[in-house]
Amino acid sequence: MSRPIPIEEMVKVFKSRHRTSHLFKIDNFSLFKKYQLELVTSSVFDLGGHKWKLLVFPNGRKNASGCYFSIFLMSQVSVNVNIEYELFVVSQLEQIWESSGQEDFGIHSKPTGKGYPELISLVDLERNGYLIGDCCLCGVKLHGIEPAASGTAECFSLIENPLNHKVTWMMTKFSSFEPDKAHHSHEFVVGNRKWRIQVHPRGFEKEKDESFSVYLLGEGFINNSPKKVTYAKFKLRVLDQVNRNHVEKTCSGWLETSKGFADFMCLTKLVEPYLVNDKLYVGVDFEVMSVASYC
Repeated sequence: MSRPIPIEEMVKVFKSRHRTSHLFKIDNFSLFKKYQLELVTSSVFDLGGHKWKLLVFPNGRKNASGCYFSIFLMSQVSVNVNIEYELFVVSQLEQIWESSGQEDFGIHSKPTGKGYPELISLVDLERNGYLIGDCCLCGVKLHGIEPAASGTAECFSLIENPLNHKVTWMMTKFSSFEPDKAHHSHEFVVGNRKWRIQVHPRGFEKEKDESFSVYLLGEGFINNSPKKVTYAKFKLRVLDQVNRNHVEKTCSGWLETSKGFADFMCLTKLVEPYLVNDKLYVGVDFEVMSVASYC
């Protein structure tokens, strides 16, 4: 199946026609199953004077009759007025959508979630034109509120082997690094986020004086990207400078600030062939990561 108009034009038209909506475009849909990501969240967005977030289960919630595409709307603050909401997936073949219908969100003093675990079956999602080119469009529309100049939209994707996915930090004069402090690489960009490698030469927390500790730190974002947690699967590495038998450990998950290993490498191993002529190479290699942008 092919779309009658490009997906970018489709998003633009949708935003102009549905000015009280937030559209969530998910690319590389099949990778969410490959990497066993059960849940994907949007960034926090503003509609009707309230802050919200979408929760999507791209692989569905299994039940006796099959697998379904599941979507929920989560308020991020209290809701003090009656608001009707409608959750949907958009057909990429014609101007229709599969909808939950209009429902009353209700008044709540605390953040609350409502939605549909069985909005549409995964079979119908693909068979009926809601999933084309490994891309799906879903979202929420609020009813009975003042329309904005345009609806809002964001894109979310998993990317394998992103540009510059291998980064190596050359630590020269390693013996001059204060052993009881954390030390950081220069900032580098992979995906739409800034990163640093952090090391503790003589270990961190329970691994103090036992291990060489290595972490990946997620810092700021570039190009006004949505500020949200990033999914990443990556290897942290200390390079073998002689035999190329590198010490590597794999880490995966949603990263808000940092992930790594306090027990990355026993201090007794921090000699040749890893530490040569007072020089150590520490690196990271991203296998896959999430990228978000406004669209």
